[in-house]
Amino acid sequence: MTATVKKVQAAINKAGIPLEFVRGAGYHYFVFDDGEWFDTESVMAPYTSHCTVSQWLEDAAVAFEAISARIRLK
Repeated sequence: MTATVKKVQAAINKAGIPLEFVRGAGYHYFVFDDGEWFDTESVMAPYTSHCTVSQWLEDAAVAFEAISARIRLK
């Protein structure tokens, strides 16, 4: 299945990971914003289709782990 931003976001939502998946110019990033904290984690991948939805989902889990660690330190 070809990955699209919409499909990746749907998988992230289904997994219960509170991140938004956004495509930038030559990269993608995961955004965490709960109204109190805001943080992002970037992935250098120019095209969404360079990874599968499951690979993006794994990246989202790792990104959320990294963001959570930073937020706990604040």
